[in-house]
Amino acid sequence: MPEHTITLADAGWIYIATLAILIGEAVTGQLKDCTRRDFGLTLLCFLTNSAVTRPLFGLGAGMLAAWLVPAYAGAGASIPLRLSILITFVAMEFVFYWVHRWSHEGQKMGHWLNWLWKIHRTHHSATEINVTVVQRQNIFWALFTPHIWMVALFVYFGMESGVAVSLIVLYIWNTLTHMHWRVDDRALTNPAFRGLMHIIITPSMHHAHHGYGKNGKMYKNYGLCLSVFDWMFGTLYLPDGKPSRYGVPGEQPHWVEEAFYPLNHLVPGKKKKAAEA
Repeated sequence: MPEHTITLADAGWIYIATLAILIGEAVTGQLKDCTRRDFGLTLLCFLTNSAVTRPLFGLGAGMLAAWLVPAYAGAGASIPLRLSILITFVAMEFVFYWVHRWSHEGQKMGHWLNWLWKIHRTHHSATEINVTVVQRQNIFWALFTPHIWMVALFVYFGMESGVAVSLIVLYIWNTLTHMHWRVDDRALTNPAFRGLMHIIITPSMHHAHHGYGKNGKMYKNYGLCLSVFDWMFGTLYLPDGKPSRYGVPGEQPHWVEEAFYPLNHLVPGKKKKAAEA
């Protein structure tokens, strides 16, 4: 086996840890306010994305790269692992920041990116934050978020070990910031910790991004792991505690729209039924 090769088996403990967190949330009563609709929608999104859309989008990105830039296959294979990790991690964080920010720009009345917000909205419509929300994604979000197509490109360029490590770090941190427990809550008044919050997205910062009302700012904190881009581009928000409410104000769309938009508009009468649901 080549040096630095990382397999799915090496990352298996991550999924076990995620399950353990979910069980912990359930046992301690943190999931009691979640509805069957919430769990059903999340499960549907998880199964569809895992089995269909993410593999297809990743494969498509790799095939497109092979067609457009065949001479660059394996071009980054000689890059040292640490540098490869740094390049892939920062690149995905930077692109994610802007895609995520643009999706929220679509919330504005009449904005031309409203369609992108409707795709991302599924992730925000959960009225309670827990570890399952990580998987609550419209099936087309994977087409825009860099964690699918950029991974495929980096693998094509021969940087598979570096991007694998980056992806593991991103997943772990994404899980940490979506847990019901805001593990940084007691540190929010510490000046040194608030300085660190200018660099790293903490659980309370991401909870604020999912909330509204007091300590809720859906238009802030777009980074996944790094808040430095929020700091640089004026979207940083440091909360003082838990948001008043989670979710998106107003009525929830039909679950078909949340999971499959814009495909729901291809079904005759589905748009009307979704509006009435």
